[in-house]
Amino acid sequence: MPDSSLRRAVLASFVAASITGALACASPAARAADVRLHPWPARQPTPPLRLQDLEGRGWDLAQLRGKVVIVNFWASWCGPCVDEMPLLAALARQDPARVAVVGVNYKEGMDAIARFGAGHPFTYPVLRDRDGAAFAAWTGGVMPTTILVDARGRARWRSAGQIDADDTRLAAAIAALLSRQAAPQANNKHSTTRDSRP
Repeated sequence: MPDSSLRRAVLASFVAASITGALACASPAARAADVRLHPWPARQPTPPLRLQDLEGRGWDLAQLRGKVVIVNFWASWCGPCVDEMPLLAALARQDPARVAVVGVNYKEGMDAIARFGAGHPFTYPVLRDRDGAAFAAWTGGVMPTTILVDARGRARWRSAGQIDADDTRLAAAIAALLSRQAAPQANNKHSTTRDSRP
């Protein structure tokens, strides 16, 4: 079956399995075939992300300006979401000065999140998308979805479906954003040195 036909078939299976407005997780074979890292649509503005964390404190994506942010939409009932959490935890540990990971839970109550967290301790901030509005604004309706946000707070890449640990595309996209972030800083330092000469 051609790649485009497979993608259409997978998308159709997602739509048929819709759960309370979010699409259900695909089978392991389908999710592996469907995962792609796409540029954020050029004309689509980056939505705000202002939610509460698990302690009820307000949180705003703008607080992480200066870092590359990995925003991951997930739910405890989504097997692929759970399977990719170790990869996200590893990314959160890798370069915390420049890279941050944020999990956004889709419409689950605190009891369900707490039960899940007891068996899968959270190693990065988790926010609550209680009404699903953030999921609708940020994703194409697939669970899990991961978005890369650059240091200026602009969404740059989006991946729909589980990211496998041996998939190098996400790491390459993060590295590219970090290198772009470092280039202006190096230019600014060079400029300052030049300007300070007598």
